[in-house]
Amino acid sequence: MTPDETVVLARYVRALCPGQKFDEYTPDAWHDVLGDFALADARAAAAAVARRQPFVSPAEIIGEIKRQRGDRADSFQGPGLPAEIPDADPDDVRAYLAALRAQRTRAADGFELKPRKMAELLAGVGREVPAEIAEVKRPGPLGIECPNCSAAIGRPCRTPGGHERAPHAARAGRTDPAGDQAEMERRRAASARHLARLEADGSDEEVAS
Repeated sequence: MTPDETVVLARYVRALCPGQKFDEYTPDAWHDVLGDFALADARAAAAAVARRQPFVSPAEIIGEIKRQRGDRADSFQGPGLPAEIPDADPDDVRAYLAALRAQRTRAADGFELKPRKMAELLAGVGREVPAEIAEVKRPGPLGIECPNCSAAIGRPCRTPGGHERAPHAARAGRTDPAGDQAEMERRRAASARHLARLEADGSDEEVAS
């Protein structure tokens, strides 16, 4: 805010608060305190304070400016407001955080944030994955797609019934399929025992009746 703008602000506050005392030195003193702020922000803050009380001080104007800026920065992606995609690569943590801070600053300053065009958002889709990244594989048996049950990379193997199970032999790198066969026999035996208990419970109920 320039000294001339501070004079404008002082006159504005005087109009808002007719009972408040001003003299020829008031704009100079206010400029020493409010010179770092924009006139538009100071006017809006002064009006907000004047709605609550009959007098307005520079300290109250500063406090209101900070509150209004904080509200704008906190709600810049709130319900019904356009969400601006930070113009930075999310994999570049420092650049992405810097873009977020710049975005919040623009929101606090009152600049309208506009959603990026779809063409801009899709510009990076289909980029060739660098060789050094493509060659990195997840360690362990879950690092490949299972050739037996078609479980995706990172997902556990499943039985024909859809239950999770230990990795199939081919996925775990085992050459002996005995492990898969043993797992299948164990599950069959468990099913048979469960069926036998159900049948036994049914027979007991018939005898009791």
